[in-house]
Amino acid sequence: MFEELSALHARPALHSVVTTPALWTDTHISERMLAAHLDPQVDLSSYRAEYLEKIAAWIIARFDIRAGRRIADFGCGPGLYTTRFARTGARVTGLDLSARSLAHAESLAREESLTIRHLRQDYLSYRDDERYDVIVMVMRDYCALTPDGRRALLATVREHLDAGGRFVFDVDSASAFAGVREQVVHARDLMDGFWSADAYFGFHHTYRYDAERVSLDTYEIIEAERHRTFFNWVRYFTPDELVGELNDAGFDEVDILGDLTGAPYDAAAPHFAAVASRRTASGGHPTPPSPSLET
Repeated sequence: MFEELSALHARPALHSVVTTPALWTDTHISERMLAAHLDPQVDLSSYRAEYLEKIAAWIIARFDIRAGRRIADFGCGPGLYTTRFARTGARVTGLDLSARSLAHAESLAREESLTIRHLRQDYLSYRDDERYDVIVMVMRDYCALTPDGRRALLATVREHLDAGGRFVFDVDSASAFAGVREQVVHARDLMDGFWSADAYFGFHHTYRYDAERVSLDTYEIIEAERHRTFFNWVRYFTPDELVGELNDAGFDEVDILGDLTGAPYDAAAPHFAAVASRRTASGGHPTPPSPSLET
């Protein structure tokens, strides 16, 4: 028992395991994730309803989303943003791993007779012939990726943006990392049965990796017939660090904002946003510099 508990409490090597797809493909967990998406009062899988509306409205206004424009939502979930974008008449694509979430997104589109292309694909490896004026990623998904994952994502985004296209997303800030505390929580049916429909014991560990400014939450879920571990990595950025990654990936214009409603940057806030673009399209034709988006 002592050795088993010691193994449960061992600190994982940085980015040694990635289990993110399991959150969206497990039948029970994806159902709970969808419920969190659709709860207008919590910031878990999606932002609260009031803030979500402000984000969608700002993106539509700032990037002139309308008929003839092409926009993609990477990690679209149940279509909360794709639906709002499609109401403008724009050509909309949503990517997600969760069949359950995409089914809900499709049902929303049918209810309003909206034409939206929802694809069950991993945005790290997504490839097709479509090119977009805007690609959005909401709810700080960027920070949950490993360094290799972020490079793969940026390569995908860069390949699918048309000349002058913008990548719009938000991240966790360095100031938020100061509030991360290492801890262990143990409970029967941890998080009110979130992890399984069957009885289980759960161990939730939080780790800090100070040199890299990364946190990790692990969830050890022990059932009668199986033992699973889920890893949630979060990288916390300064604007300079984020701009550096984007520049290295070929984005030569980056504007830093306070959030996805266009607010000004606040160093003390737990999140901030970025709008990234490049002057040269896939075919190598230069495009004129875009105006600063900072407010």
